[in-house]
Amino acid sequence: MPWTIIITALTAIMCINIFTLSIELGALVVIILLIMLLLYFRFTPTQGIFVLFVPMAFFMKIPYIVPIIAGLICTPVSIVSVTFGTIVYYMIAVIGKNADAIQNVASEGTNAANLNTVLKMISVNNQLFLVIAAFIITTLVVYFIRRSSVNNAWIIAIIVGGVVDCVIILVGALTLNTEYSIIEVILGSVGSILLGCIIQFFVFSVDYSRTEHTQFEDDEYYYYVKAVPKINVVAPEMNVKRINAQRKKKKNWK
Repeated sequence: MPWTIIITALTAIMCINIFTLSIELGALVVIILLIMLLLYFRFTPTQGIFVLFVPMAFFMKIPYIVPIIAGLICTPVSIVSVTFGTIVYYMIAVIGKNADAIQNVASEGTNAANLNTVLKMISVNNQLFLVIAAFIITTLVVYFIRRSSVNNAWIIAIIVGGVVDCVIILVGALTLNTEYSIIEVILGSVGSILLGCIIQFFVFSVDYSRTEHTQFEDDEYYYYVKAVPKINVVAPEMNVKRINAQRKKKKNWK
């Protein structure tokens, strides 16, 4: 099933659940998500996994792996999906955290106050904008480093990306006075670096010790090529001896 269909179906389910809390709030969320989906279909229809993966990563307490993966296996355009996924998570978190208050306000009929409260919670959420900025910068840093021709570019990109993400979050949290646990951020960044190395092992496994350099030219350019062979596991050759055939020959000779 294409990612576009999955994302559209999950978006519809989320909107239905929000409509049960407040019709006006549900309509507002539908408008926001509709704008996001239109931009998503326009720019990153093939990278929709991040719209789903980002909220899952937050709920699993490993959000800092998201920009590292995006930078390793995708292009800079993936920041659109990463940003949308982050907005979806914080929207769900705000509404879920204040579900009782929203329901009470809706039952009293003060719909304008209901909308204003939720809008204020989302628009004034410094943590949301800090995370989006950190994820965008980290994704770009990881992408440009892993695209370079230096040895172990992927490992360097993972480590530098994890450190950059951690520094941006911590400095931003201190500057904007947002609630962040320093220990959780550091441990989350270390865990993300380790997960990134595991992904690198399965996706981009090469042998830099057998790197070859060559150059050639044509009428207009000189070409300098660096060739790094992949690590391939060769199955060992097996020699099979047919013992039964030898025994039959001995019996016939007797």
